[in-house]
Amino acid sequence: MKGKINKYTQGRIEQILKKSVFLGEKIEEDVYYSSPIKDFKETDEALRVRYSEGNAILTYKGPKIDKISKSREEIEVLVSGDIESLLQRLGFNKFMNVRKNRKLYQYKEFILSIDNVEGLGEYIEVELKSENKNDVEKIQNLFDVLFLDSERRSYLELLLIEKNKINKV
Repeated sequence: MKGKINKYTQGRIEQILKKSVFLGEKIEEDVYYSSPIKDFKETDEALRVRYSEGNAILTYKGPKIDKISKSREEIEVLVSGDIESLLQRLGFNKFMNVRKNRKLYQYKEFILSIDNVEGLGEYIEVELKSENKNDVEKIQNLFDVLFLDSERRSYLELLLIEKNKINKV
């Protein structure tokens, strides 16, 4: 789950981060692709290549599996070579780039990501690696403590909304 950081949530988040272990910082560049055979917007799927720390990771994201969180099937493959040319030859087209500076923390059993997303601002993303669907409640409880509202839309979706606002001006 993720939520927008604002002046009301900043102080509480800082208190949690003081109790967390800093895991590192990295820049991530995500290149999203459209499919030649289906509309990912309609199917709630995504295909991206993430560039970070000298690696390229091809990721498929399936549809969200519940109405609360962003939980979904994800398949990630470390790739090398010119993966973008391969995808384009198969009919996939570059759709949009999402760039963020990500700071990672461990807080209890949670992984916290503080993301500064170009064009959107700062967000906190909370993950809990688990197959137990009831664990979503643990994340929701942490969100309640932080006074955060859950944002189910992806950074890609939020950037598309912002882009449409700019185009309408």
